[in-house]
Amino acid sequence: MLRNYENLFEDNSSDIDLAVQPEDVRGLQAGLAEAAAATGHRLVQRARYINYSHVYWHSEGGFVRVDFDTEFRWRIFPVLTAKSVITLRRKAGAFYIPHPRHESAILWLAAIERGELSARYRQQLGRLYEQLVRPEELRRTFRAAFGEHGEDLASCQKQAASPVSEVQNSMATGPDSALWRRVRRSIVGNSFRGGPSRRLLWKFFRKDLGRLCERAGSPAGMSMLYASASPAQKGLEDFLERTDVLFPTNKLVVSETGSSGGARGPNWERLRVLFKGGLFIRSLRVERDADLQKSLRRRVRFLFPARDLVWVESSDGRTFLAHSSSGFMAEVKPGVDARAFSGQIIEFISSILEPRPGPRVARKRGAFVVLVGLDGSGKTTVAREICCQAAASERFHRIRYFHWRPAVFGPAALPLPEFRNVPRKPRLTSNPVRSLLSIARLLKNLVLSNVAHWVRVAPMLRRGGLVLVDRYYYNYYLDPVSVRYYGPSWLLDRLCPFFPRPDLVVALRAPAEVLLSRKQELSAEEISRQNALLNRVPFGADQVLELDASRPAGETACEILRKLGEVSS
Repeated sequence: MLRNYENLFEDNSSDIDLAVQPEDVRGLQAGLAEAAAATGHRLVQRARYINYSHVYWHSEGGFVRVDFDTEFRWRIFPVLTAKSVITLRRKAGAFYIPHPRHESAILWLAAIERGELSARYRQQLGRLYEQLVRPEELRRTFRAAFGEHGEDLASCQKQAASPVSEVQNSMATGPDSALWRRVRRSIVGNSFRGGPSRRLLWKFFRKDLGRLCERAGSPAGMSMLYASASPAQKGLEDFLERTDVLFPTNKLVVSETGSSGGARGPNWERLRVLFKGGLFIRSLRVERDADLQKSLRRRVRFLFPARDLVWVESSDGRTFLAHSSSGFMAEVKPGVDARAFSGQIIEFISSILEPRPGPRVARKRGAFVVLVGLDGSGKTTVAREICCQAAASERFHRIRYFHWRPAVFGPAALPLPEFRNVPRKPRLTSNPVRSLLSIARLLKNLVLSNVAHWVRVAPMLRRGGLVLVDRYYYNYYLDPVSVRYYGPSWLLDRLCPFFPRPDLVVALRAPAEVLLSRKQELSAEEISRQNALLNRVPFGADQVLELDASRPAGETACEILRKLGEVSS
């Protein structure tokens, strides 16, 4: 245990810093995994900086960060080896701590990295100096670790332990910037003075180069689009306060974006924060709930979707979370207290960021599911519940939701509420021109649906993903006015087999009074007409599941996922 070991088991506000020899890293990681499983902690972040960093989350205890070093260096320039620190370790209760000389060197190295010496470190350095049996050994250790100016640090530490007033003690305000510069130059020069040091320098250079390449492909940080119509941002503030261990304040950047959502934000700043393992938030405030969907449709497709989250907050306090890469979602209902609210947010993010250990196994084929029903039957709500429930299962590793038909390009939609009644398109009088235009649009949609299936849907199904489509081609039968179709009905029957075939069609049925209580876009007469048409739609799918749309959306989603499990088996 390198530092902050006093009252370790009573005070969990500090990180746990360990020293471990390189050959023992795998064993330590296995021990941490076993301890986390036994105590109900979840690994939410595993990053490789100069040290190794693991962050665990527990719903009641919060975050625990465990950092362990295999070497101690300033950038690529060696200072101490973990082997030397472990060899001279001393017993302190249930664990070991470094020798006072080595702990002093480690504290000084942290101060050199920051360019300042905190009051807590000054006090600890004074206590460590008093524990030395032969203080002259500190100078010898510092000369070997820091070079010719290591003795300057030893002198400063001796003054920290001297019983003099704070005015006389030069350690009261810490070393000046000139000393930091001298010691850094001394560390660089010391790295070239002997063969072992030069070999370590070359080893660290190669290791950091490999770490840079690894980080370029899989950064440790996270990017978040925060769109809110709420007058206050208390939920976001509570979340940031509770995740300070996971995303420290010095690695947090919040970029305010205009209400139009068109600004793309400082992309280089976003990449820098991601590589540093921080959190980049693009905050977007809108005046009305109805503008939330509009702003999200213009959101930027991010370079690392696996590290990208969307947080949408309505004016009534409802909060929706979505992971850009997997499509998994979570919904937090209003009325929960601040701690429970941020706890649910962190729980979802933790489940998304949790590394999946173990070898990859061959996944079963995914599923192409179409939700069909009248306006008010809850198709979007059911799709959102499926995205939320699928996050807790291992059946599908990714979900994509599309409104009307799969898109060839652009980000998939999010099944969020419209927050308003969408006015219906007016019914126009049919004539030859409109009929020809309708047929042209129908053929265009046929081509685009097949192209989207070849380049986007089919590859995702092969990888075990779930594709949800709202309405699809069947809307030509149910509500031709909404798709501006005025062509002959026989053409729909002829072209239906040429559209990609769904694995499952879910027909959501509900009485007219239930539909009218939810939405007022359709009249009672139109509902009766479309209900009659729903019975005659040629679905042509492998499986058709008819469900009562008046049931809670969560139960309907659970039934659909259960059916998909039966189909896949």
